[in-house]
Amino acid sequence: MAEALSQSEIDALVSAYKETGGKEMSQEAEKEVRLYDFARPDKFSKEHLKSLNIIHSKHGASFAVSLASKLRTPIQVDLLAVDQLTYREYCASVPDGTLFAEVSLDPLTATAIFEFNPALACACVDLLAGGTTISGIVGELTEIDKRIMRQVLDLALKKYTEAWSACVAFTPNVVAVSTDNNSRQILLPSEAVLVCGYEVSIGECVSMMSICIPAAAVEAVLPALTLGRTLNAQGRRFDSTSSIALRKAFDDVQVECHALLGSTELSLNDIASLQVGDLICLPKKADAQAELWIENVLAFSAVPGLAGKNLALKIAKTLEKPFGD
Repeated sequence: MAEALSQSEIDALVSAYKETGGKEMSQEAEKEVRLYDFARPDKFSKEHLKSLNIIHSKHGASFAVSLASKLRTPIQVDLLAVDQLTYREYCASVPDGTLFAEVSLDPLTATAIFEFNPALACACVDLLAGGTTISGIVGELTEIDKRIMRQVLDLALKKYTEAWSACVAFTPNVVAVSTDNNSRQILLPSEAVLVCGYEVSIGECVSMMSICIPAAAVEAVLPALTLGRTLNAQGRRFDSTSSIALRKAFDDVQVECHALLGSTELSLNDIASLQVGDLICLPKKADAQAELWIENVLAFSAVPGLAGKNLALKIAKTLEKPFGD
């Protein structure tokens, strides 16, 4: 039978263990412990966040191009951040009087929020209502202002759908638009959400817009959000998709067209002596074709005529390289 240890030997072993192995093991165990906040859980990995940044940066760029063509003024939309917050924190971060649009992104989520700061909404309303400059006055949005802003909201939704098209297809539908703070109780205060913040510059006006989506909805499409798949899909579709999107963005842009029937030169003395009823001869025959200019580019030759009771031009020929190199 083995000899039993005396009390002094047991004390010596315990002391040696504490000074060596016991201390190292406790430090290692201490290093492995990580605090986890259940009130604000991290739902997405760094790879998923990179993919989400790509999608929303693409959305900001295409939305800027389309909005610039509609408002006919330079616009820049920059993605500031893609954050994981609680819905309570998100509501606390947006100003009073902001335009809150509740949107259904079927089948991704029944509830998403597109938010436009008051300064941005007022600037868009000024330009859409026919103004040539931004007044800079930020006031409470009326029902008419909300109706006008629907054009901007619909454009943002269209471009958002296109930005996600490489990963998931959904159909947007506006459920409600409001500026009332009491109408923001759409989600539970503790619910985790994905918040994408943008800085929007319209001339000298710099303001903010944001998109808020329940994190649970995005979790459902995480397999499609791997960075490699997102980048590969963009690489395969960059040329055709980008060209089509850019073409569509400019389809509704209005340009000035004018016809030049002919031109001549007059001396300053002849111009000064012109009177009502005088005729100015043009060095062209009556059946000669007119020049059709698109802005400052000679694009077509055309035959003048009538369409009903209106003057008209019938395009006869497309000129070589009408829009330049």
